[in-house]
Amino acid sequence: MRLKFFKLAISLLALPLAGQAKPNRIASFGANGTHWPELIPTPFMYDENVANTIQVACSWSAIETALKGVTDAQANSGTLILIAPGNLTGNGNSSGSKPVLENLGSVSWNQRVTIAPRDGYGTVKLLGGVRFLKVHGVCFAGFQEDGNDGIKMQGCRRSALAWTKCTGHLGLYGTDGFVTEGMEIVEVVQPNHYVKNGDSADYYAGGGGFSDWRFDGCYHAPRFFEYPYTGSKPHTDTVQFAAAGGGSYDTMVFRDSAFFASNNCSIQTGNVDGLALEHCYVVSGEVSLSRYPHLPGGSTEATTNAFNGSGRGFEAKDSIFIGGMAINTSDAARPWRSVINTKVDRSYGSSNQPLSGQWTVDTSLNATNSGMPPYPTDAYLSTIWAKPGATSDVSVPVLAPRGGTYGSPQLVTMTCSTAGASIYYTTNGSTPTISSTKYTGPVTVSASATIRAFATAPDLDASSVQTEDYFIVNQVSAPVISPQGGQFSSAQSVTITCPTAGATIYYTLNGSTPTSSSTVYSGPILVSSTSTLKAVGVKVGSENSPVASAQFGIGNSYAASEAWTNVSIPTQTGAFTISWNAMPDANQIDGVMGLSLGAASGYDDLACIVRFASSGFIDVRNGGSYQALATVPYGAGTMYHFELSVDLAAKKYSVKVTPNGGSAVQIAQNYSFRTQQSTVSSLDHLGLVSLGSGSHIVSDIVIGTTPPPSAPQGLRITSAP
Repeated sequence: MRLKFFKLAISLLALPLAGQAKPNRIASFGANGTHWPELIPTPFMYDENVANTIQVACSWSAIETALKGVTDAQANSGTLILIAPGNLTGNGNSSGSKPVLENLGSVSWNQRVTIAPRDGYGTVKLLGGVRFLKVHGVCFAGFQEDGNDGIKMQGCRRSALAWTKCTGHLGLYGTDGFVTEGMEIVEVVQPNHYVKNGDSADYYAGGGGFSDWRFDGCYHAPRFFEYPYTGSKPHTDTVQFAAAGGGSYDTMVFRDSAFFASNNCSIQTGNVDGLALEHCYVVSGEVSLSRYPHLPGGSTEATTNAFNGSGRGFEAKDSIFIGGMAINTSDAARPWRSVINTKVDRSYGSSNQPLSGQWTVDTSLNATNSGMPPYPTDAYLSTIWAKPGATSDVSVPVLAPRGGTYGSPQLVTMTCSTAGASIYYTTNGSTPTISSTKYTGPVTVSASATIRAFATAPDLDASSVQTEDYFIVNQVSAPVISPQGGQFSSAQSVTITCPTAGATIYYTLNGSTPTSSSTVYSGPILVSSTSTLKAVGVKVGSENSPVASAQFGIGNSYAASEAWTNVSIPTQTGAFTISWNAMPDANQIDGVMGLSLGAASGYDDLACIVRFASSGFIDVRNGGSYQALATVPYGAGTMYHFELSVDLAAKKYSVKVTPNGGSAVQIAQNYSFRTQQSTVSSLDHLGLVSLGSGSHIVSDIVIGTTPPPSAPQGLRITSAP
């Protein structure tokens, strides 16, 4: 019997493997080889049953050619592009670096195309820094980035980065023209700390903004800025969110991830709207330093904050936080929406108490009892990301479009990446079996329904059941405004269309909400002055559409940057008024606008100053400090009208600001000129400058009824505010 059993075991081991199914998640702090992109179906890098496999040489040109050749049908049924062992050298990972791959893939694919090393993790190395630009619907997995150059993915909608070691900087950016949505960063590991004047990872909106991202099983080591330093003090975070370049960002989810503090903090929240941390390890101070001590040549200050920044709608669940909570209230009086089963090592102030739930304070938390994850050595990563054991599961079917709320009937297609699979489904929410309807072509969903589907294949175990809920509502689609707003030197001809047949479009130009009593759109609109255009679609028997909105700045406009921009105005020697419009491109910039005698080359040259402050509010200089009589927050892409009443004899000025579509707010009354300008007797320039992670544009400058001023001059910044 023993001999027969031994022979049977040998014969079973000799059978070909049926396939490699993606792993099932096991909760962790950092990478453990059980996380894989899941918001959008993504073929597993070791899947031997995927419908389409393309093998390529180790070169960017070979990868580009293969990706260009993937058809929609191939992508939707499951495709792996496997790279032969070798090195892939990039051109750097800065925003100005030449991308290694650009304008590839598709946002309409129902599954991602996975690009991975043929022989497993670590057999293809990324060198010299790589930048992917507008590569959509693709998952890059299993790479090892060596050196200190890093990886940047910019404007890569519905794409993913998984099972990758990133030794250098990790940059995840949006780009102008669209919202970068559906990104997944899964088991991306930054294991080493450095002395470097920069963050470990930056997530920047980059003009178009981003939304609905997930970070799963990631691990981030800190950066310490160089000491001594020259110029302004560097600022290092381990992970930083920012609306650099404009655009909003929201709905960011971290799960099973670990963060260790840089000089400023572990996570700089920027002003993200909706940040969820589920089973995360966020530490600073001595606990962080026990893993990542200060390095020679690096600053030893701070590292005491787990969090810094602002934002709202934060959630924490099953997590460990050790360190300070320096989150301000510029976006919400209490940024934390809910806290569940989350331990912290100290009590926090009232503003950081959650609206729902409470922190579990455990002052004894330290490096040995807090669940610190294992250090991700190369040996550890090679073990957890090695090819897993064989399974015989059929891949789960993919339904497209995914479930959600729609304003019209949907044509739902179903695919399975396992070759030769059959799909069975129900539309009433019941569990499907092989006696259920077999999928043979697109299914029309004309009323709200729940579709459940599973797949079978010969000699393989059936897949699990995929469920999608569809809600069909009769609502007019949102109008489309073209161009989509911005700053223009001359009047613009603007068109409005509505995708819903038979809908009537109503619009306003004063920022008010349009109704069926507003002006009916009948042809192109000439927008000849600074305006906010809003439009709504209306159709009998349907719900009104969402309101579409676009802001137009018309006339001479001047962009602020780190170089001073000086606009000449008629010389003023008595009492006068001056007004202008200004639009910031981000939510927390340091954007200054001020009046001076002669071209300004530093902040001390300005007598009257208004500012988009880095706190997220508008304030005014009063002698030796910035103040405001009323709290006026500002937002990216919104126009603000400023009016200054200046009395040169008294060296006083007052300021009103009108948010677009709102009422004028008095934010300064008889404020004193800046202290250094207390003796100035005339003013003849408007100076602009912007520091930090954003900029602003000024237009429609008027002194009483004086026409717009002459063109600006440029100088460099020479002093701090």
